[in-house]
This record gives sequence, structure tokens and C-alpha cells, in this order.
Amino acid sequence: MDPRMFFGGGGFGGGGGGGSPFGGMRQRSAPADTQGLYNILGVSKDDDTKTIKRAFRKLAKKNHPDRGGNSAVFQEISKAWEILGDEEKRAMYDKHGEEGVKQQGQRGGHRQKRGPDAKATIRLTLEQLYKGHQRKLRVQRTVIDKDSKMTCRRCHGRGVVIQQVQMMGMIQRMQSQCDHCGGQGHSFRSSKKSETLDVHVPKGAKDGYKQKFSEKADEIPDGVAGDVIVLVDQQPHKTFQRKGDDLYITRTISLSDALCGFSTEVKTLDGRTLIVKSKPGDVLEPTTYEPFADDAEISWDEFSNTDVDGLEDLAKGQLADVDKIKSVLAPGGQLHGKGISAFVIRRGHVIFKKCTRDQAVAAQVSRDGSTLYIVGDPKAGSLGRMLKAVPGEGMPRGANPFENGNLFISFEVEFPAAGALNATAQAALLACVPKKCAPTTSEDDGGVEVVQLVDVDAHKSYENNKPVESDEEDEEGRGGGGQAQECCVM
Repeated sequence: MDPRMFFGGGGFGGGGGGGSPFGGMRQRSAPADTQGLYNILGVSKDDDTKTIKRAFRKLAKKNHPDRGGNSAVFQEISKAWEILGDEEKRAMYDKHGEEGVKQQGQRGGHRQKRGPDAKATIRLTLEQLYKGHQRKLRVQRTVIDKDSKMTCRRCHGRGVVIQQVQMMGMIQRMQSQCDHCGGQGHSFRSSKKSETLDVHVPKGAKDGYKQKFSEKADEIPDGVAGDVIVLVDQQPHKTFQRKGDDLYITRTISLSDALCGFSTEVKTLDGRTLIVKSKPGDVLEPTTYEPFADDAEISWDEFSNTDVDGLEDLAKGQLADVDKIKSVLAPGGQLHGKGISAFVIRRGHVIFKKCTRDQAVAAQVSRDGSTLYIVGDPKAGSLGRMLKAVPGEGMPRGANPFENGNLFISFEVEFPAAGALNATAQAALLACVPKKCAPTTSEDDGGVEVVQLVDVDAHKSYENNKPVESDEEDEEGRGGGGQAQECCVM
């Protein structure tokens, strides 16, 4: 793109009044390096800020000098994050490298006026997200001829005009928007231009993935154009459900499959066929855990006359209602996701502690009058969350596309129809699976009745047996003719 569209006739490094906005940046013999900082963090230019932050934290933890890391490497990592973690600095780096960011800083971080961003959505299937996808997106934008920009002769660049109006014998001065320039203070020539954007969606991209095209939105006369932001909308799949990098499918199996083992075929998102088998001798139970249910309520362990020492206080409040405090920390609450794993109630006040569960357990001290609450052990109940899975057959992981999540299979067991098992089959089954329920009372004992189960529509039964509502209004004090007694329920 011609730099004169944004920076006047001088371009970068040129002389004259229409030169670079960076205060006379020297012309360089070689193009600016706009890739090095991405290489330091091991990310790509297409990655969003959240992905870059995750990569920075991982490298910073590994190379921190306090943990035996190389201080020089740590400084390089920190510098890369300082620039790439800031949207404006990152945009400047992507165009002009570190020197552009440095010049911007010397100018006191002056921010140019930016036009509004434009958003576009592309709908992709799970197959496309699994393999990665490239698409050409055609956009139409307003392009301004900066050389044609002229100050409005009517408002003299102010964007407003002052008019004198006579009202009720008085002359008043009223300010209104200039209708000649639309309140912009200048006029210019503009045109519509079509451009084609190459959208690259990496393997394993998640629903809501964003790709930004800097300064590709409509141009504005007194600043730089906004960005075009392309959003990915993941479409539902008829076979697979996705949660993070994991995939889920459901299979209905017979009772014999559940007891004696089974095998089934799964067509993967990249066209392969998996023959999935259960382990010899394994018994498959119906799946009861629902991985797509709303977040379960957080459990808390209570310790009377106990406090913690040496942990960071994140927040305090004059509140001792335990249920209200827990609701603040529950999913959707004001403090949910803030790293609070413990809170203390002492003399009508609550103190929220920013820590891990293990840190809170280790920091316990005895203190009369204090009650400590520590978030429940996440490992508790893990047996109920165990599902059968095929490791490594989920979605590619965004940070490492050569690794995949898992493929989970939920089972629904289909029982045989009534009468399907004859006496011989029942005897063989009972030899392997003995009865668990058996009465201890003889059927011949007195006062014993033998009944059998039948199928009944529960909803219809409820409707048929509801009490009939009376149309008569209740009368207080009925029966004696005297005044009704007043009753007080305590």
C-alpha cells in the first residue's frame, strides 16, 4: 500500500513537511525486522494476544533467573512481551520493527486517531478447523485521496458554525454543525476500493478465533484506518462435539457389548478410520458424567478456629454470610476466576486469599474466633469423571499442532427386550452375574403379598390422580357463627 495514503507525500524517512509521523526517522537500507520478537516467544503473527501471553508465561517461568534461568534470555522474553502484548506497539512493530516502536516512545507515546474497525465472520466446519483453512475474503473499503484534503471555507476547519438568531426581541448566538463539511472541518475526495484478504486459520483454531488485518478498514482523513477483524464461527457437527481440544462422541451398545467387550468404527475429521476396541475383560458402564453441563458448584472445606498466615489478601469486606460469599466465588460471581482458593471470616469480616489450595492447606494456623474455608479438593470425585477415551485423537492443539487432544466416547447401554432371554440363557447369565436383590422373607409367610412390576406412564398417572380443586371459597370461623379466631404461626 502506498504510504502517501497515510503519511503524506514524504513517506518514511523523507524530508519536507509531509514526512513521517515519527519525527524524521532515518531511511534504512534494509527492511525492518518485524518477525524477530515473534520468534523469541515461539508464536506466529496470526496468534492472538491470549496465545502470546500464554507462550510468554511459559518461557518466563522456565528462564526466570530466580529459578536458575539465563537472565539475558529472560530480558529478551520480557522485551518481546512488552511490545507484542500491547496492541498499539504490536501494530507499530508489525509495520516498522523495533525502531518504529522506539521512535513512538520518544514521541511520548503519541497516539494517532484511528478509524473504526470492521468485523467479518467466516463459518467453518470442524473438519476445516482440524486441518487448518485458508480463504480469500473480499472486502470493500473507503479510500481517501489525502492530497485532496482541504480546509472547509465555511467553518474554517472548526466543524461548527455560529449563527445569530433573533428570538423574542433578543439576538442569540447558536452553534450548529457545519452542513458543508458534515462537521469534519475539511473536505476531500474519496472512492470505494475492493481488496482481497488472505485469511489463514491454523490447525486446531477454536470457535471465536480472530485474525486482524491492520488498517484495512475504511480510511479517515485525519488519522489511520481501522483494522479488519475476521472472526471464526465454528459450525455444529453431526457426530462430534468439541470442548477445548477434546472431541466427544456417543455410542449406543448392547448389554452383551457392555459385558463382553465391543468394537466400533470412527471416521476421523481428517478422513481416517479408527477401529476402537475395549480392553479384554473390561466391563463398560453407562456414562453418567455430563462434560458439557454448566460448571458444578464449588465445594468448600470448613475449619473452625483456624486462619492462614503469609498469604496475599486479594479483597476484604464486611460480610459474614457464608452463602453470599460462596456465590461471589461461584461461576458467574464477581470474584470467580481471580485465583481465590480460601477465605477467612473473622469478627463479621471476610478476607479473600489469593493462593492455591495446597498453599492454603500448608499455611493453616490455629486462631480462636476465625473460620477458614478452603476450596474443595478437585481430585475428589474424579472417579465419577472418568470416561473411556482414545488418546491423541482429538483436535490439534493450537500451541503445538503436532499434539492432539483426546477423543472421548460416552456409552448408552441398550438392554434386551422383554422375553429375549430364555431359561437356558438366563441360567448361563446368572452363573456369571449372580443376582444382587433377593427377599429374605418367604412368599408363604403370613401377611406377605407378592406383586409384579408393570409399565405405567408417570405423567399420565400424575394428571389422573391430582386432587380436585374446590370452587368454594374457604370461610374463616365456619361452624360457630361467632368471630373467627386469629391464628399466629410461629
